[in-house]
This record gives sequence, structure tokens and C-alpha cells, in this order.
Amino acid sequence: MTEIRILDKEELLHASLLSQYAFQYELTDEEVKERIEQQKDITVLGIFEGEQLASKLQIIPLAIYINEQVYSMGGIAGVATWPEFRRKKHVSTLITNALKIMKEKKQLVSFLHPFKISFYRKFGWDLYCERANLEISKSDLVPFSMTHGVIKRVAKEEAFATLSIIYETYAKQYNGMLKRTENWWTHRVYSKDSHFIVYIDEQNQPAGYLHYKMKDTVMDIKEMVYLHEEARRGLWNFICQHDSMADKVRILTSTEDKLPYLLQNPFIKKDITPYFMGRIVDVLPFLQSYPFHTYESLFLHVYDQYAPWNNGTYYLNNGDITFYQKEQEGSICVHPPKRGIQLDISTLSSLLIGNQRPTFLYEAGKISGSKDDVDRLEKMVPNRSGFFLDFF
Repeated sequence: MTEIRILDKEELLHASLLSQYAFQYELTDEEVKERIEQQKDITVLGIFEGEQLASKLQIIPLAIYINEQVYSMGGIAGVATWPEFRRKKHVSTLITNALKIMKEKKQLVSFLHPFKISFYRKFGWDLYCERANLEISKSDLVPFSMTHGVIKRVAKEEAFATLSIIYETYAKQYNGMLKRTENWWTHRVYSKDSHFIVYIDEQNQPAGYLHYKMKDTVMDIKEMVYLHEEARRGLWNFICQHDSMADKVRILTSTEDKLPYLLQNPFIKKDITPYFMGRIVDVLPFLQSYPFHTYESLFLHVYDQYAPWNNGTYYLNNGDITFYQKEQEGSICVHPPKRGIQLDISTLSSLLIGNQRPTFLYEAGKISGSKDDVDRLEKMVPNRSGFFLDFF
């Protein structure tokens, strides 16, 4: 007998054992207890075959910024199945039920880190951000012009209070950045080998910080966050002070970061990698709260195989939205296709959460409709890049 349900606290040990096996790591009994305690707000959904936990996933309650507004987000993580229960479509069942749970919890969007992008695309998630990994040789650690701010080292217990304001200001520049809580800073950002420094600018204001690690002559910068050019120069000059310790510096940053251009030798190693995927869980309230750049009249015909409550036509009329739910099986929309734009949920998600533009998606065959409607949508959607510094 197969049963799907939310695990209770006593069953979380079984979920931990499955995760350790599937993702090939080991925890001590004390570490397992600590993780279970940290999961008290997390929903763990499982499929049981008889008494045996066969598959599971986690839904982490989080919040993110989209066009500077805060959206409730369900983070999908820890998706795993014991080998003897694979290829029974358990993951499909878990995802379908997870979408229902997130809708009930009013989590309008969902993020995940994919093991395979094409796998999750079919369920409605799509790429919304990439990351740049810079690798800079010791010989290229040449300082910029001097700044008159100061560098201060930050202890773990001070990290949230000191750095979170800088982070939140920086995060609002991008779509999809996490709105971090103090608990997230303490348990997810900080680690025992982390170092934090803050740059105090010439106006005596905290304006940037580095989160980094030093090991085996490598300076590994996890976060280089700055609010203006002076702070960028101040942080870079601090990095250059490690030329006697570091043979190379690695910096994780946005694909739009202009630091490589500013270096004396811009010929550095720069790898661009796809990162997180995003999905709109509940389209109507998402559209109702979405801050369009301009408000015009437009029909959006949306198809969503795994969240059928999203299927139908959305009439955007100068700030008001009317939803006509799909009525007939096999029909994507209520209105004739010649009126408005037709697209599936993954394309809509990459359009409104990520930075894929309507014109590109139209030319690539991802959306269909009249060119006039595409041009109208192009003006409506803010042009803002997606980025994500965290992991779950």
C-alpha cells in the first residue's frame, strides 16, 4: 500500500537517513538531532510503501525579493528516493502535492537547485539566474586608488546586526535574492571557518562587506557585497592585502559585476554557470501583486500541467486582472489564440522572476501571439536581473 503524507517529528530520522544515503554524506547522532531541531518550520513530505519511507522532499518557508517587493517562497530541497523504489513516478507525485501545499500556505513562488535542469523544467520550474565565478592570480592583485574608509572585522555574533542592512539594500537590486532572517545568517551563512569584514565609508556608514575563507593559499570569497564604487574599491584593496598569503583569489558574484573590467589585467578566468530555478505557484495573486513597469491591456493565456488552478486566461487591464479559468480539456485558454499571448508556466516564471525578455522568448518560440502584444508586454515587465547568493 502506497501512502503520501507529511512526516511527523518522530519520522524525520528516516528522512535524514535517506538524505545521507542519496547525497552521500554522514552525520553524527548529535548532528542529526541538531538538524532535526532546525527543521521544525520545514514541511517534509514523504511517500511510504507500507511502513517504509520510499521518497521524500522538503518545503522550506522562505521569502525573496522580486522588483524590491517581498514574496513568500517555498524552497524545494532534499528530494530523494531509495534506489529500490525508483522509477515509480514518486517524485512527480511529491512535486504535484508540494505545489498544492505551497498554494495553501500562500507561497506564491518556489525555488530549487536542480540536479538536472530539463527534469524540473517539465514540472514548471525554469532558470532564473546564473552566477559568475572569478579566479584571479596573485600577480593580478593590484590595488585601486586609495579610499579613506576603514575595514573592521566582524564576529559571528555581530554578523546579522552589522551586515544584514547592507545585504538587504544590495539584495533588492536583483530578482530572487533571499530575504535573510537572523536564524539563516547564523545557521546557513556562517560557518566555523568563515571570516567577515565590513567596509565603513568616508561618511562613516557601513557600505560593503566580504564573507570569505582562507585555506591552502586560496582566498575564497563567498560574498562581495557593496553599495557604491568607493566600497567596491575598498573591499578590493583589502583583498589585495592578501598577496603574501594567497596564490589565487576566487570570487563568487553576479554575472553583471564589472569588477573584471576594472582590473589592471581583466584577462582572468570567468566561469558563468546556471544556478537556481524558479516557478510561480499561484499565478493570479502573483500577478495581482506584481509591480509592472507600465499598465496596459493584455490577455495572457497560461498553461500549467502540474498546477491546474493556473490554467486559463488572465486579462490585464490597466492594473486590474480578471481570471477566466480554463473550461475545456485540451484547450489552453478561453479566448481565441489570435488575441493575446500564449505561454506555459515555466516561460511565464522565467519572464517575471528571471531576466528573460518577452522579445527574446517570442523569437525563440517560447511564447506565441501578435508582435504588437509582445511589444506591449516588453514595456510592462521591469528589466531586472536574477541573482541568488544562498543555497538550500
